[in-house]
Amino acid sequence: MTVTIPNYLIEKKEPTLMQLDDNLYIERMHSHIGKVLVRNTMHGLTLIQSGHKEVQMNGRNFKIEKDHAIFFAQGNYFTNRNSSDYRSLTFFFDDRYIIEFLKKYSIHPHCKAHHIKVVNYAIHDHISPFLDSIVSTLHQKKAYHSALLKLKFELLLLEFYQSFTAQMDAFLQHILQTSKERMRYILEENIDILYTVEDMQQLMRMSPSQFHRQFQKHFRETPKTWLDKKRMEKARFLLTTTDKNITQIACDCGYSTASWFIVQFKKYCKSTPKQYREENRYK
Repeated sequence: MTVTIPNYLIEKKEPTLMQLDDNLYIERMHSHIGKVLVRNTMHGLTLIQSGHKEVQMNGRNFKIEKDHAIFFAQGNYFTNRNSSDYRSLTFFFDDRYIIEFLKKYSIHPHCKAHHIKVVNYAIHDHISPFLDSIVSTLHQKKAYHSALLKLKFELLLLEFYQSFTAQMDAFLQHILQTSKERMRYILEENIDILYTVEDMQQLMRMSPSQFHRQFQKHFRETPKTWLDKKRMEKARFLLTTTDKNITQIACDCGYSTASWFIVQFKKYCKSTPKQYREENRYK
């Protein structure tokens, strides 16, 4: 099973997740020692309070320990395993939040883009007090709770930017470079878990009307037409590069039965899957 975050936490109404704004969430994580497959649909910042986290992402292995922070961009697929004493805070935010943050403080990142950064914030003794203050506010739950946490996170980002300018520049630049094509980027990166238009809407965290409007703007076709084409692309790839049988490929491409997959494949490719495999296997 692949856990999509923060979507899974939002849908399950997990008490560990708190919404601070339309485009900002905070999650308090305690130990989860089992290995988990994860996809993230928002950008994030995780701050390790105790223990450690082992992450495999983009062919690289990371061990993130106490007093380390990891910035990760939207659209990653990774494995995750925590130690038994693991505790952390994770902030999830979207493009709009970052763009407004950059405008507000006239920040113009110019470093080479990179979508994941790990830093040791303990080397700067003025960052930990901000984290302690956030934790204290989470426990107190006083008036203006969400507004106060939102403000403190903004200050925390500024502290990180001041202390780790090059790393933050690279992370922010990646977001800016991909923001204009965010919908295309997310959907294409996650095509293997999209089986219906409803899946696409949930992945993008949009209402049906908002999703269809934005999709038409970006792709100039209906979501169903686009998804059917992408599923056919995947089917053709699997037919010519694997030994999976037709039933397995139908399942991998989101079709409930092999017979319905064959009907749809003939519609788009003008041949049966078996014929297509025989004609294209070694080309």
